[in-house]
Amino acid sequence: MSYAFLKELRNLSVVVLHPMDEEGIALTDHLRRIGCMPQLVWPVPEQLPRHTNIVLVAIVDDQREALRNLFRNMGNPAPTILAIVSYENPATLQLVLESGALAVIGRPIKPFGLLTNLAIARNIWCQTQNLARDARRYKRKVMGEQAVMRAKTILMAERNFDEDRAHKELRAQAMQRRLAIEAMAAEIISGHAARFPAAGENRAENFLSDETESD
Repeated sequence: MSYAFLKELRNLSVVVLHPMDEEGIALTDHLRRIGCMPQLVWPVPEQLPRHTNIVLVAIVDDQREALRNLFRNMGNPAPTILAIVSYENPATLQLVLESGALAVIGRPIKPFGLLTNLAIARNIWCQTQNLARDARRYKRKVMGEQAVMRAKTILMAERNFDEDRAHKELRAQAMQRRLAIEAMAAEIISGHAARFPAAGENRAENFLSDETESD
């Protein structure tokens, strides 16, 4: 078990969505013993408490609709989710899939293996978030390069520049305005689209909308 993960547990807020019975209380107590900051919540709320990092959720028949509503209301990214199930059937499996759970804990809940399941689920969650962030950065990079090329093409056509001179002009304008060259390119594209709507308005809007995505 990674020492870094065990240290991280102390800073993670854990919500246990489980009936407040003997099993739910025992699970919460065990999570506290292994270093988490658990909160036992029941019935299923419309939204999770703020800054929830990990959710252990009991898949209970009479709470199916409430659980579906909760899963739909989770933010992006959703917290790390572990599902607690009593038995396997198509309806239960469907709800587990809808939850986005990264690990499944069977009943009766046993302390042995709980920490391992937490570590694996959290590690998968972190890797997924890193991949998503890298994908967004790569997309913005590609879109930025495309915008720079299109802006240079506009300058070449409007001012009779060659590519090298168009690039220097684009960079000079960006430095003068204290903008990134990609942002300057987007302004040139937008200005061109305003003057010639049929020539590229949609392409400029698409680039600008993609630029607003955050990590």
